[in-house]
Amino acid sequence: MPSLYATLFVSLVSCSALAFLVLMLVLHKGELCPGQTGRIQRQLSTLVSFITLAGLSGFESQQATWLVGLVFASALIGWVLTFKINKLKHKRSLNINLWWLMGMPLLLAATVVLLQHSIGIFSFIASAAAIAHWLMVKAKHRLASFDKLLPFAGLAAAMCSLVAVCIYLVLNQTLLEQADTVKHFVVMSSLLLLATLLWLFPQLKKTAPPAPLLLAVAFISFISSLNLQALNV
Repeated sequence: MPSLYATLFVSLVSCSALAFLVLMLVLHKGELCPGQTGRIQRQLSTLVSFITLAGLSGFESQQATWLVGLVFASALIGWVLTFKINKLKHKRSLNINLWWLMGMPLLLAATVVLLQHSIGIFSFIASAAAIAHWLMVKAKHRLASFDKLLPFAGLAAAMCSLVAVCIYLVLNQTLLEQADTVKHFVVMSSLLLLATLLWLFPQLKKTAPPAPLLLAVAFISFISSLNLQALNV
């Protein structure tokens, strides 16, 4: 079983990078007013915190130096941009392309990590979509379509994750003979399904998703991704 720091590094790098892509898609294609653009950009500081934690986890778990260096470079640029945007007035924002300076080293590191842990990509997508949705709601966005799209994207990713892991375990029968494997699979799948059901609840009630609920969804799905890595897949 990988160490806690190693699992945190993989999940934090992957989820932060994928959540970054979702938010950049919103910023580029969302047709936002200046106020919404500024509020969403300010929420990127939360991702910068996650990236920093990923770098520290990578350092503690003795990941490849160049890989940890990419993550820390992304975090450093992110903190500089966060400082700059916090100096601006509320409805002003930075040039969107500046955020790609933070994103490129992070995305490069995430590509390497995802190639090594490809079985977990759907789980990371579900968690990243929940994180992005939470940050958008915190930013008081007005894109109602994303409130409908992201939960169903998370549902699809969760289902694909469960199917992929089941197929992997069927093809590796020796893993099924280990009690810890079964335990981690049950925990992983239960948490992922719970997160998805909570995420879809506002859709069933036809209400706007509250930020605390989405935070719970993001946290539960993130813990699920940690349990997925404990399967030794």
